[in-house]
Order: sequence, then C-alpha cells, then structure tokens
Amino acid sequence: MEGKNYEQLVEEFTPMIHHMMKKLAIYKDKQEFFQIGLISIWETRRNFNKEKGKYSNYLYRHMQGRFLDELKRRTREAERNDYPSEAFWTMIESPVLYREEEDYIKGLCDELTEGETKWVIATFVHQLTVKEIAKKEQVSLSAVKWWRKGAKEKLKQTLGS
Repeated sequence: MEGKNYEQLVEEFTPMIHHMMKKLAIYKDKQEFFQIGLISIWETRRNFNKEKGKYSNYLYRHMQGRFLDELKRRTREAERNDYPSEAFWTMIESPVLYREEEDYIKGLCDELTEGETKWVIATFVHQLTVKEIAKKEQVSLSAVKWWRKGAKEKLKQTLGS
C-alpha cells in the first residue's frame, strides 16, 4: 500500500473484487458490484491507518461490508416492488380473455331488465361509475341506482348467494 497510487492498487486488488463476487454468489449486475469494489479500493486508500493492520485485510472487510449492504438494499427493494411476470401482462392484454368474461357476464343478464343489464355491463365490463353510466345513458343518477339495486337482487338469486 505504501507509495502505491490508485491505479496500482486497482491492478493488484482486482482479483479480490472477483473473488468477493464469486464468494457472495453475485451473478446479476456484475459490473455494478465491480464498481462498488473499485470504490472500496478508493475509500480504503484514503482512510487506511497502517498502524491498525494490513491494508489487504482492511480492504477485504470494507469491500465485503459494501457488497453485503448493497445485496440487502436490493433484497428489500425487490420485496417492496414485486412486479408481475411478463406472462401475466400478456394474459391480461389478451382480447380473448376479455371476450370470455364479457360473454359470461352477459349470460348472467338474461333475467335482467334492459336498464339492469346496462348497469352490469357498464360496471363490470367497462368499469364505469354510476355517474358515468347516467351521463352515458342520459338518465338520472337515481335511475342508474335503481338499475343497480334490481340487478344486485336478481343476481343474488341467480347465483345462489
């Protein structure tokens, strides 16, 4: 360490960075972890006190701590942000799925009045609110609420709830 510049330390301790990544089973984002290793060399070079031991030991512990901190941070982030898989999004975008659901919902409406059917389709297929349905159908809010009440009662009987 004595008398070596940063570039010389990087050359000497690059194998240590690779060893640490292998030891901690880092297989994703290797370049980012390599950069963390380089930063560790830079930080320890400035903060090292030769009276407290060997530089390589100090660097090893410092680098290991930085890698473990980063792994913990990424684990916490992954737990907080659980994203659905690509297959999920493909399935959701499938028009066939919507068509099947819409057909099922329309099949439930066989025993409903025209207004009640409009409420069911608008609410469950098109995701509209009572206000939006009233505006679309050009009727009063109370009319849509009556459709909703009648549809709910009839669907409860139909579905056996």
